[in-house]
Amino acid sequence: MNISVLTVSQLMTYAKSAVEDDDTLKNIYITGEISNFYNNARSGHLYFSLKDRSCVVKCVMFSGYASQLCFVPQDGMKVILNGSATVYTAAGQFQIITYSMQPDGVGSLALAYEQLKQRLEKEGLFDAAHKTEIPEIPKKIGVITSEGGAVIQDIRNVVSRRYPLAEIVLCPVAVQGNTAPPQLTAAVNLFNRLDNVDVIIIGRGGGSFEDLNCFNDEALVRAIYNSHIPVISAVGHETDFTLCDFVSDMRAPTPSAAAELAVPDRIELLNRVFDIYSYLKYKTKTCIEDEYQSLDRFFYEKISAKKPDRYFESEKTELMRLLRDIENKTKNKINIESTEIKAAANRINALNPMELLLRGYSVTFKEGNTVRSVEEINVNDNITVQLSDGTAMCTVNSIVHGE
Repeated sequence: MNISVLTVSQLMTYAKSAVEDDDTLKNIYITGEISNFYNNARSGHLYFSLKDRSCVVKCVMFSGYASQLCFVPQDGMKVILNGSATVYTAAGQFQIITYSMQPDGVGSLALAYEQLKQRLEKEGLFDAAHKTEIPEIPKKIGVITSEGGAVIQDIRNVVSRRYPLAEIVLCPVAVQGNTAPPQLTAAVNLFNRLDNVDVIIIGRGGGSFEDLNCFNDEALVRAIYNSHIPVISAVGHETDFTLCDFVSDMRAPTPSAAAELAVPDRIELLNRVFDIYSYLKYKTKTCIEDEYQSLDRFFYEKISAKKPDRYFESEKTELMRLLRDIENKTKNKINIESTEIKAAANRINALNPMELLLRGYSVTFKEGNTVRSVEEINVNDNITVQLSDGTAMCTVNSIVHGE
């Protein structure tokens, strides 16, 4: 009887070939729980086991595939992986070469978001103690968003209505896709390097979690944290939250709300100026009256009791002259300040579109946007004409181009 005796190496080589030649095992999907997870920091390879209630299989994910993961695998995490079966002959063990992996029941982006949020929160990046107050009256506002989107138009409209003296400096960037995170980060760093604005608004309109995910980038979050210029985050709608919202100095539910938070209301500001003027005028008048009363008491209670009228007559005359001089100079100062305040109020009020309308001008809108040129309208377009006392709904019959 002939017996075929194999070496261990021959057996493992045969087993490896048998497994790898099996089409069923070449591209498989497996679900299970991660255990014995090990990340080789030097090579970047991931080693772990995948188990269920009764069985365990060894797995390896080489660095090229591991670098594409959107989350950090951990022991006890249930996952679905895609890979191919093989035999690691040196150890005589069956294992799975893993190509991709995602959480079972939780999206990888959502899990990555939660993991990064928890890690940055532990580092203190979201602490209120690190946040900076937004300036009350900014001269320049830096805006980081898409150049052609509705966000920049909304911000401009709100700022021009509330405080038209503020200048908007736009840094156009992509706000979606793989190119967005580095562009957003570079824009924050650029404003800080140039130091040419008083506050930064960063954001975009609404979208899916995937669309807004560029605002969860770790490098961007750290750039906002390190910004010496206050940052207002205005990403998506009121119910959307990104890591930029947590690290920024102020979170706005919408881009339009961010613009309202960034600038004061010129009407309220003007009222405050007049209130301050009235208060100073009242206090100055009261102070002068109090000094006059004190002077009268001094003469009648101290000097008049001893009747040294002739001795103090010249001194009293000089003192009264000085008091009149102080009163005149004070009144002149008040008049000058009043003139300057009124001039500033007139300059601010001159920017009010209603002032132009009262002089017979009008403003034309198409689909909510201001029409500045006949190139923006067509025949049969419906337009709205804003007058001082109401609006007129019109249809364009013809267009005449100027010389």
